[in-house]
Amino acid sequence: MTYTLNNYRSRKIDDHILITTDHGSFSILTAEEFKKLKNGDPGPELRTELEIKEIVLDDKNIQEAERELRKRYSFLRQGTSLHIVVTTLRCNMSCVYCHASSVTKEDNEYDMDEATARKTVDFIFQSPSTCITIEFQGGEPMLAWDTIKLITRLAKEKKGDKDLILTIVTNLTEMTDERMKWLIDEDIRVCSSFDGPKEVHDKNRTYLGGSNHEIVTKWVKRFREEYKKRGIDRRLDCLVTLTKHSLNYPKEIVDEYVSLGLTDIHLRYLNDLGIAKKTWSSISYTPEEYLDFWKTAVKHIEDLNRKGTKIRERMVNLIFRKMTEKHDPGYMDLRSPCGAGIGQLVYNHDGDIYSCDEGRMLGEDLFLLGNVKTDKYKDVVTCDNACAITQASINDQYICDNCAYKPYCGVCPVLNYAETGRIITPITATKRCKILMEQFDWVVREKFLNVKKEKGDNASEAKKESECVPHERGRQDKQRETC
Repeated sequence: MTYTLNNYRSRKIDDHILITTDHGSFSILTAEEFKKLKNGDPGPELRTELEIKEIVLDDKNIQEAERELRKRYSFLRQGTSLHIVVTTLRCNMSCVYCHASSVTKEDNEYDMDEATARKTVDFIFQSPSTCITIEFQGGEPMLAWDTIKLITRLAKEKKGDKDLILTIVTNLTEMTDERMKWLIDEDIRVCSSFDGPKEVHDKNRTYLGGSNHEIVTKWVKRFREEYKKRGIDRRLDCLVTLTKHSLNYPKEIVDEYVSLGLTDIHLRYLNDLGIAKKTWSSISYTPEEYLDFWKTAVKHIEDLNRKGTKIRERMVNLIFRKMTEKHDPGYMDLRSPCGAGIGQLVYNHDGDIYSCDEGRMLGEDLFLLGNVKTDKYKDVVTCDNACAITQASINDQYICDNCAYKPYCGVCPVLNYAETGRIITPITATKRCKILMEQFDWVVREKFLNVKKEKGDNASEAKKESECVPHERGRQDKQRETC
């Protein structure tokens, strides 16, 4: 039987070689195995393994490789599923890193009016996606509480046979027992920022009404109690934003999440967007400083897991899933093309439509696609700006095409523009690329290579041994997950 090698990319990880294919299969080889593969004579045992993964192709498995490629890129046929609605730009807090360029609580002119809210819902349901997620953002979205209730009612009336998920991102300062019960009754998922111990959280997130740390911890517990009372397997989700001050507390931040019973933590790199531009010199850090923090925190998480404490770092989990699952998990920042426009859209308080959350935060016309009052969905997602952003986020055209992590990674035109002034830029020089490369290396080494060495088995067996657990659907914004 004749066979040929599938197109693969390689990367040296310690004393082994990682090879990956376009459809996402991978293998970790010894230097000797890789040499044999390059010479066209892998031997029967290795060849059998590589045939199972469609790295070695023959007339029996080539169609399976094609099917796997279609599965991995099935999101291209889905339509926009994540719709972020900015009900108001007003906010009652003053966070040092605010990306949203919020205005003061008294500026009512920045609220979404009823007519715009109705137009926004009509526009959202023009998307062909069978699953629609509407996420309320701000400012502090609960300052426009009546708009949230209106959009919720209209969306449920229009959803038809579509799956509908509703979420809200709130600082919880406007939460009451009555509102909590309404949110749970309406099946609206809740997420808040939580930056760790009180001395970290309250330094990052200033609230004139007192300690925001106390408010967040109170409502995390109250929601947990109410969910448990109703028999709902859910919790209030939280997200970390890391400043330079935060980097001094890698273990303490993780431990604070554990103390509240939170089982997911996303240790994200800080972006230079919105108000953060003004405070950047005092809150920012280098990729190297961030990675030192991230590795310390992740090691602490691994130690906790071994002791029976369930918590996971979300980027570790996402990379693991990208490398082991047949379908893309839908994290829009790590897709090619990325989720801008085709996976998510953002609706500002005045009806302006942006390609993505970061595009709205940047406030550049380059990422403005239209307005709900004047444009149709088809025209918005096919306009010149949308096409340019999509083209700029396809990683085939960059040096990424030579990278072993290409099948699992993605390009963000907005962050490229924020850092370099261009949406197409030398990727390997960007902070984001440097960070992602290290994170991918860590996951391959810790979740696959070390397991392979310990077990003496093929790297594919690592999935069975990994401490990663199936993903729970959570907040759709920074998590960037579609249905």
